[in-house]
Amino acid sequence: MNGSGRKKNTYYLLKSIEEILINENFETEIINLYKEKLEFCTRCEVCILKDGCFINDKCSEIMKKVIECDGLIIGTPVYLNNMSGVLKNFFDRTCSWFHRTPVSQKPTLLLANTQGSGIKKTLNSVKEVMIQWGVCLTGSISRNGRNFNKPIKRHELKNFITSVNLNGYEYIPSFKEIYTYNVQRTLATNVFPVDKKYWEENNLIDSVYFKSAKINLIKKFYGNALYKFLCKVIKPIEN
Repeated sequence: MNGSGRKKNTYYLLKSIEEILINENFETEIINLYKEKLEFCTRCEVCILKDGCFINDKCSEIMKKVIECDGLIIGTPVYLNNMSGVLKNFFDRTCSWFHRTPVSQKPTLLLANTQGSGIKKTLNSVKEVMIQWGVCLTGSISRNGRNFNKPIKRHELKNFITSVNLNGYEYIPSFKEIYTYNVQRTLATNVFPVDKKYWEENNLIDSVYFKSAKINLIKKFYGNALYKFLCKVIKPIEN
């Protein structure tokens, strides 16, 4: 996914990654977000409360492609120490995925580039969204003005390729990922009926994290204790 507002540096880096993946017998597609002219999120919360969106553009089509792919690579230039507005707008339109993620444990690789500074902050910003989506984070690739011409090598994609081939299984989540999951789990239990139905139907409500992940006893204890605490703090909405 090209999160740049034009077909330049980020696109060419994604093309070089694409060549490596084609050599690994992967089918690929680069989605150039700027070409789709997505409308801005209106913050109406219809997607959260009713599981739909009244905006009629290509966003739902792009979201469907993200859901159906076996692995996802998200690229963005650095704009003012953060991701591009084009990419942020797309993320805003996926607001419901914080509550009911359809992309859990999808292998995901992050890419950022700049002529100056801000790589770390930008990657962290995108990573925050990915944690909310519940994907399987497989690392990041970055280029700046000093090393932009350095070719992207296969070893930089190794974790991503391996994770795609394993369908994301045996992923080891961080404590922050478990924390975010259990905040979402609490909201599904106590606050949003649409969330609760989704979490129960997908057998998520009784787990400390997605079932395909590898979690040790300490993280299981942490997740369950956090969930019990949050359920006491975040009270059900009274009718």
